Amino acid sequence: MPRPIEPAAPSFRDGAVFSESYGDTYWSLDGGLDETRHVFLSGNDLPARWQARRRFAILETGFGTGLNFLCAWHSFRESAPAGTRLHYLSVDKHPFRRDDLAALYRQWPELAPLGATLLERYPPLIPGFHRLHLDGGRVILTLLFGEAAEMLAQVDARIDAFFLDGFAPSRNPDMWDEALFAQLARLAAPGATFATYSAAGKVSRGMTAAGFAVEKKAGFGRKREMLCGRFAGTVQAGTERERRALVIGGGIAGCLVAERLAARGWTIDLIERRDGLARETSGNPAGVLQPVPSADWNRLSRLTLAGFHYALRRLQDFSTYPKLIWQPCGVLRLARDAKQVERQLRIAESGLLPPEVLRWVDTEEASALAGWRVPTPGWWFPQGGWVHPPALCDVALRVAGEAVRLHTQREAADLVRVGNAWRAVDASGHVIAEAPVAILANGHLARRFAVSSALPLRPVRGQITCIPAEPGRSIKAVVSREGYVTPATSFGVHVVGATYEEGSTDELAREEDHRANLARLKQLLPDFAATVDAARVGGRAGIRTVGPDRLPLVGGIPGQEGLFGLLGLGSRGLVYAPLCAELLACGIEEEPLPVERELAAGLAPSARLGVAP
Repeated sequence: MPRPIEPAAPSFRDGAVFSESYGDTYWSLDGGLDETRHVFLSGNDLPARWQARRRFAILETGFGTGLNFLCAWHSFRESAPAGTRLHYLSVDKHPFRRDDLAALYRQWPELAPLGATLLERYPPLIPGFHRLHLDGGRVILTLLFGEAAEMLAQVDARIDAFFLDGFAPSRNPDMWDEALFAQLARLAAPGATFATYSAAGKVSRGMTAAGFAVEKKAGFGRKREMLCGRFAGTVQAGTERERRALVIGGGIAGCLVAERLAARGWTIDLIERRDGLARETSGNPAGVLQPVPSADWNRLSRLTLAGFHYALRRLQDFSTYPKLIWQPCGVLRLARDAKQVERQLRIAESGLLPPEVLRWVDTEEASALAGWRVPTPGWWFPQGGWVHPPALCDVALRVAGEAVRLHTQREAADLVRVGNAWRAVDASGHVIAEAPVAILANGHLARRFAVSSALPLRPVRGQITCIPAEPGRSIKAVVSREGYVTPATSFGVHVVGATYEEGSTDELAREEDHRANLARLKQLLPDFAATVDAARVGGRAGIRTVGPDRLPLVGGIPGQEGLFGLLGLGSRGLVYAPLCAELLACGIEEEPLPVERELAAGLAPSARLGVAP
């Protein structure tokens, strides 16, 4: 169980930001920008080392003010080849608040535009991993909030350069202990380098024991010496792979993973059996975007919190496309009974989630937020809302551009390995597409193929009900509990959902299911739909797919080279799909993962089948 994040409480001394907790400054009194360039960039032979690389990965201990990151980003965008991508991972136990960073960035005019862009996407101060895409996706920042050694133990990456910038060893010994040095050795790529302002003997001995050849160099300003070093091994040029994939399934899973691969230079054949995108479960007019906090910080809670905030940032990235339809109206999660009220209060008051993410509200405030009288108190997620999934699919493919070739009304009846490629064929035996990599994003239908028939997936039928928006029937936020209801959407209806029927694959809407949805709605918002006739409302049914623990399956299919799955999103596709698409793309490309490696390993199909990866 993590501890709540305690933000940094900075003050100014002699022109530098000072930490009262550690009794040390965040940068040299001789100049922060010049120190970063001398120690961390030049000390790691940057920008020269990323010139001939397709991607380059930096790991920093101590994000602090973000100055090192902004300097590295500025240098990268000025000097790196057009196709190169920078991964920058940084850990911090006491990250700064957004407002404090905004005040600091005004001191560095040349970095102010980059600082403003960072702050637009700066995450809430929640323990764990936070991935941000910047500079059109060329720069990927992964912030790790928590204890350094614990966070680094969860990193899955190969790092090319280390920026060791914690407070001095005498002030913050935990940032320079043997456990941390061991993690650096685990993460170091062949030929990796490190640089630090410190010349302490403890650091030199620790990095030497970790496998680095350590040397002293001239320090910056009043620091006479600093340490640099190189890890054993030679940087491998690497064999250029063929970046082609076929993706089966044109819902949010397939569209988002296609976009994530396209961003990495892949070309994709996207195969959809219907006449367009999002014609099945992803075709609902609205889906709810909210996390699922828990008292024990379990895997579901961690994944939905990370996925929720990643999805919000991706929606922000896509917001320049006018066809994107979503409303960050906030989500109320009402308590079911007195026991759940107690549980919700305990979680809200734990300090793990700041109020901009989650607040507990009493019945009066909940009613005001909803714009309708509600029967119980509950959680308020001010950043939550609803999304139109078909629009998200459409925008994802617009972003991907010509990298994706869409095959509609083509149903893959079989998927076979022929030589070094996967081949999707239709019922007549005609080849739809073939590629070295295949990705299953077609829900429970993935089990129809012999190569994936053992996957632990099961269908769950869900039906939504659409009631017309009318004067006198209006709410301002999504209200949820066992079911949910949205404010009036762009299509003139409130979406009410949803039934949950395991094992059924019947896609026809039923009157009795409309009645069940309206009954749940009555428990949420008494009298909201008192005049609605279940025999006259619209709606649709879709077949969701769930795994054994209601968490998605993400990763390679055991025993099948080049075959991957993004499956089992259940009723949380909008929360799971964006982050899991990024996770799968990183796994395929062998890039730093966006989530803890323990969490990623638990989502892998091999873990769910109980076999070796």
